[in-house]
Amino acid sequence: MQKFAFDYRNSSSGALRRLYQPVMPDSINGVIAAIGASIVWASFVFVVFPDLDLVVSRWFVSGQTFVWADNPFLLDVRAVGRLAQPYIIGSMIMLIAVQMVLPEPRRFCSFRKPLFVLLSFAAGPLVVAQSLKVLIGRVRPRAIVEFGGTVDFTPVWQFSAACSRSCSFPSGESSAAAASLSLLLLVPARFRWAAALLFVPCLMFVAFNRVVLGAHFLSDVVLGWLLTMFAMAWVWRWMSARRNRGPKL
Repeated sequence: MQKFAFDYRNSSSGALRRLYQPVMPDSINGVIAAIGASIVWASFVFVVFPDLDLVVSRWFVSGQTFVWADNPFLLDVRAVGRLAQPYIIGSMIMLIAVQMVLPEPRRFCSFRKPLFVLLSFAAGPLVVAQSLKVLIGRVRPRAIVEFGGTVDFTPVWQFSAACSRSCSFPSGESSAAAASLSLLLLVPARFRWAAALLFVPCLMFVAFNRVVLGAHFLSDVVLGWLLTMFAMAWVWRWMSARRNRGPKL
């Protein structure tokens, strides 16, 4: 029996090209290993070359000011991304309730699909991202001395006491954008590839937009995305292990 899951092959870029393709159940362990390896390698690059974060942020700086920080379009993109989250979560809760009330012949999808979406948002943006923000305490780009702030730059994964709330690592909105990939599961299988081609670039733009605005470093966004995908893969594995002979995911 086949299931839809993330097919990363051997790289995170391969994963983005092959989201939710039919794979054998045992391959979820390979998916988890591939995402884990991507996290390790991305962390290695940003730790060994910490200036990479500063170089990318400088692309959007003139003097010590992030020139796109007040751009109406980019601010609207950020607003839409934030406002969409409660609507997505509320819609999934309603969908689960409707599916559980309707008799089985009238159900239009398994309640496990919206449940996976809910658990993806809970595991990634809520648990992983918010916990690491408090634990690491990394300040945002616009708060460091080089960009007009008062705090020294710290590389990714380095503990810092400079930030106590609303910290930079990882990006919560990048994490939410990655969690939104779970919505592809609700798309009929024959349209899922086309939907991914439209959906994935938009979500990646929403995530990278935080770098352009000076709110996050590149490593915050990249690792926020990967850590959420890792959490989602574990959620999928947990749900798959507890499936019975009911409707397919």
